[in-house]
Amino acid sequence: MSLELIQLQAPPTTVVYTSGQIGQLAPGLDLILPCYNPSGNWVESLIGHYTELTGLLKDTAVQLILVNDGSARGFEQEKIDYLKTAIPDIIIVNYSRNRGKGYAVREGVKHSKYAFQVCTDLDFPFGVHSVKGVFDRLVQGADVVAGERGEAYLDKLPAKRRRITRVSRFLNKMVLNLKVEDAQAGLKGFNAYGRNVLLETNIDGFLYDSEFMYQAGKRPHLKIGAVSVACRSDIQFSSFRTKLLLKEMFNYCKLVWDSLTV
Repeated sequence: MSLELIQLQAPPTTVVYTSGQIGQLAPGLDLILPCYNPSGNWVESLIGHYTELTGLLKDTAVQLILVNDGSARGFEQEKIDYLKTAIPDIIIVNYSRNRGKGYAVREGVKHSKYAFQVCTDLDFPFGVHSVKGVFDRLVQGADVVAGERGEAYLDKLPAKRRRITRVSRFLNKMVLNLKVEDAQAGLKGFNAYGRNVLLETNIDGFLYDSEFMYQAGKRPHLKIGAVSVACRSDIQFSSFRTKLLLKEMFNYCKLVWDSLTV
């Protein structure tokens, strides 16, 4: 299927699984990767990470779902053709308007078909072993699993991002009462129960993580776990744009207000 045909398709209907349907899902992994304006040799890097991951998971079926969040550059047709040649069964979700990471993840999850899903960033900032670690926790019985970055991660961040992350972690713990120490790491895994919760989130930007973990934590029947992760040594961090920060601050205030009025 060509990229153009995928773009013209209507988005899939949001499917919420019932308990009976959950028991019938095949025991594989959907790997969801949102991206926006990818740069450098991202295609070759993605192929390498995918090959390494499938080698680690051996006999587990892995469905790669790549979501193009309205990229203005870096997502040219020749790159996609090369990617589809290397990974023929890849699912590419494509739409023209940039909506944000949360929206992109939800669109990717709508195309999932297996019992477990893991979402991470295009550049696999925590490596493929962390993805396997999250998957293993799901297989062991967790409903939702979050990657947790330690204090060493903060030392690598630009000053502004470091301050924002510290404030976010404090509010997540003291106000939202999240079940994990770190809600913002770009690595989440869930089974069909967690999938249903994620598809009920509304935040389109990167704070969808906090909303997801908050909503999951409100459901006492869900088993929520964490996996310690560390960034690859070659990862470079960017600074947040002021406009984006203001938008996400508004989203966070709405989330806090919801927690205080429950």
